[in-house]
Amino acid sequence: MLKTLVAPEVLEWTNSITLYNDKLDEQHKELFDLINQIITQERIEPMSEDFAIILSKISDYGLEHFKTEEKLMQDLNYPHLDKHRKEHREYLYHVALFNTNFKSKNYTEPAKVVKFVKGWWYWHIMMQDLDLANYIREKLID
Repeated sequence: MLKTLVAPEVLEWTNSITLYNDKLDEQHKELFDLINQIITQERIEPMSEDFAIILSKISDYGLEHFKTEEKLMQDLNYPHLDKHRKEHREYLYHVALFNTNFKSKNYTEPAKVVKFVKGWWYWHIMMQDLDLANYIREKLID
């Protein structure tokens, strides 16, 4: 997967990235808020309760959001559902590894987790989800 976009320091929601679906747009806004909370924390200690909460939130919210998004894509017969679903699974795999390694001596540095999560969500919304938005917009026009 080629990623040519670089996420800004903090993620800002704009109408240019709307998916024309209130529920998904609200979830994306909440994801941006969650990611920005993580970004703006001065220091997150490895193996700390704060880090455990962050890992839990990015796992749980990702699962919830992907379920909603994939149901919509299925209902709309979105032609790229399988590719999109694969991207979701890859994200969940990475986050699962972060969770698995949380208490090990080979833990992932919180800064790497933040960088991954921020970059992944920014790229996913700007590339994959905006393709879905174009499809939804075309369906609304028809």
